[in-house]
Amino acid sequence: MLDLFLPLAFMLSPGALVAVGNGSGLTGMLFSLFLLVAMLCALTTVNGMGAVQDGNKAHKLFRAYGLGVINAARILALVTLGTLWLSEAGYSFNELFASWYPNLAFSFTLLALIAAGSLMALTPRGVILYIATLIALAAVGYIGAMATQPHGMEGLFPTMFPQRTPPFFPTGGDPLKGAYLALLALLGFDLASRPDAGKGAQRALMALMIAVCVFVVYQWGSLSSADPLDLSSSTVPHILMAGIALGDKGRQIMGIAVVFGTFSAILSLLIATTRQLQFVLRKPDNDVLRRQLHVLLCLSIAALLAFGWAGEPRLENLINAALLCWFAGYLLINLSLLLKGQTPPLAILGMLVYLFASWMTFSRSDDLELLAYTTGAIAFAGFVFAFGYAKSPTQTEPPKGAAPQAENKQADA
Repeated sequence: MLDLFLPLAFMLSPGALVAVGNGSGLTGMLFSLFLLVAMLCALTTVNGMGAVQDGNKAHKLFRAYGLGVINAARILALVTLGTLWLSEAGYSFNELFASWYPNLAFSFTLLALIAAGSLMALTPRGVILYIATLIALAAVGYIGAMATQPHGMEGLFPTMFPQRTPPFFPTGGDPLKGAYLALLALLGFDLASRPDAGKGAQRALMALMIAVCVFVVYQWGSLSSADPLDLSSSTVPHILMAGIALGDKGRQIMGIAVVFGTFSAILSLLIATTRQLQFVLRKPDNDVLRRQLHVLLCLSIAALLAFGWAGEPRLENLINAALLCWFAGYLLINLSLLLKGQTPPLAILGMLVYLFASWMTFSRSDDLELLAYTTGAIAFAGFVFAFGYAKSPTQTEPPKGAAPQAENKQADA
């Protein structure tokens, strides 16, 4: 179950809610089609990230390097996105729940809770992630459903709103940016994948289906209650639509989604990133190493928060570098599938889509020198990590007679 909730938790992050809200305002319900295309590419990509069963040398080389780049990008994304989301969660908590509690203090409090949860044993850590993810999922789904006002169920809803825009047609915005935002919304689907097992694609499928369904409801609710131009230009479209739909109560419910979504998204990325690092270091069952890596990564986020990096342009450029390399890693995985001869049309589609995503991310950066140095560092780190992935096990099923306890421990590590 952990492999299901890792990608789902990350796809319910505040960043994903902003992407869906802005994308809805830019392209209307056409954004749903972009989500489906992104989902198709995601399933193709994650299918090439599991255990190697066969394939030529070129396929294995590009797969290993793609996995290495993705893992290096995840490390930077964890530190930078974690800093940004914790800062935003602090502002949301201060504004919506407790104005007397300093926003930075809440950011550190939430980070401490994330670190404490990551240091727990496997079962309680998983339970905490499940609960936090389900709370965020329920909050977003509730607000979206309340804003859509289904016909014949008016008695269950406190207010009624006119449709602001034709829901199944684009609003005349920017389709290219809308398509890019759909890819951003589903970023992190690969957290379910492990290079030593073959079940990651199944978990990713379930997580993607749940996330897309919730996003479509949230998107429809957004277009039912808010003006598309306001949605496309807002930095907090989820808070905007919640406030229009349910007033202060709606804003508070969406604030709960932001807080718990931040907690679960950072915790899931922390768990997945550490798991990959342990795999590369050939110490997947070393609990001491796992806790050391968790503490080190959390301290890195704390350092950026303490030195005031949240909201700085340099942080945004570092985030862009991480996202660019993450998308480039997906591109390499699809290239490896093409070289293997596996679903060539889908592999080519994935390559084109993630090339487009990489270019869009590159075009958002205003500090090309910092971007070049950072992407170069990630590319080099990916090359180092690739040695570990190149020798990943090819076995996808446990040996006959293996103890169930050992199998379960490996699945949750």
